[in-house]
Amino acid sequence: MFSLRAGKENKLTGVLLAGVALLLVSCASTDTPRFKASGSDMPTQVQPFADYLTQTTAWLEDNRLPVTDKPQWEVSLNAPFECGTGSDVGLLLVHGLGDSPYFFHDVAQDLCQQGVWVRTILLPGHSSRPGNMLDVRFEDWRDTTDYHISQFENEVDTLLLGGFSTGANLVSLSAVTRRDIAGLVLFSPAFDSRFSASWFAPYLTGIYPWPNVEKEDNPTRYNSMAMNGFAAYQGSVAALKEALERTTITIPVMMVVAEGDSVVDVDYVADQFATRFTHPDKHLMWLGDSPPAMDNLSAFPMDLPDRRIGAASHMSPLFSPGNVLYGQKGRLRICDNGQGEEKTRQCRDGDPVWYGPWGLTHPDRVYARLTYNPYYQQMLRRLKVFIAELD
Repeated sequence: MFSLRAGKENKLTGVLLAGVALLLVSCASTDTPRFKASGSDMPTQVQPFADYLTQTTAWLEDNRLPVTDKPQWEVSLNAPFECGTGSDVGLLLVHGLGDSPYFFHDVAQDLCQQGVWVRTILLPGHSSRPGNMLDVRFEDWRDTTDYHISQFENEVDTLLLGGFSTGANLVSLSAVTRRDIAGLVLFSPAFDSRFSASWFAPYLTGIYPWPNVEKEDNPTRYNSMAMNGFAAYQGSVAALKEALERTTITIPVMMVVAEGDSVVDVDYVADQFATRFTHPDKHLMWLGDSPPAMDNLSAFPMDLPDRRIGAASHMSPLFSPGNVLYGQKGRLRICDNGQGEEKTRQCRDGDPVWYGPWGLTHPDRVYARLTYNPYYQQMLRRLKVFIAELD
């Protein structure tokens, strides 16, 4: 029988789970440079954008602690970028917690080929060393996002905002208060967490600074996360909830949501889509077999035995099957999937695996994270139509 961790635990369960995790992590060493702040502030509010790219890349070269033997390659993966320069239509993309601009590699390149000017930014604390998350605040991320929106708005006739996970929260917040945004594109929006323990993160930063410490071996994102990072994410959740209680978002939106997302409360996201995003030209692309009953929705089944896929994951919407790192034949296999040490070892040893979100298990299968979207081309076509039809 399949087992997929779903639903939101109650507060008591969340606290207990967090406590166990914190006790276990207390044995892990964080007394290394990787878990200390670098002591240098990432450049964020720099113009023109070309100078921002130059200065941020130089900062990464000086402050990133590499996880492979190719440090310059890692900098190229993590640095912000732009393409399609000069188009009248612009899309600013903001990444998620612990992630990097590389998460938009495929979407950006494909849209730029269609005449969209795409920019990505790097949020403070990211892409260098996990220790740089110790000092970040939600307000830092919000201000960085708003600054680059204001700069880009002066260079294009039509400006869209896009975000993945926490980045989707940030751009949605900006859309609440601005009148210069034509539309939103939200991938796995993290409007609320599945885990009630995250609600307490802002109160635990000084007590348990490292609730999650893992080996750092992924060149595109952190595996470890400081409590302060979770607290900053929770700040984005609280701010967006407060904003949507007061008002609605009246511009067109396209959302892509994975039903099996182990991170996000997707039922809450669907409810917000239905009630707080009010423009008639909105669309929800649902990657799963049990979509909510609502208009403006297209559903795509994710129980795909022919591809050894059990369900979509939080990160899978963004990457094409051909992505060299995360695609069907990608070089990065994420085996930490909540399935026990033996199956994790089999996965890391290169045994045949199935793919799904964290927490999807089966007694006769070894699972790795699903890191690509089998419906990427369908998503891309829908996204191109969405952008083309904006007023």
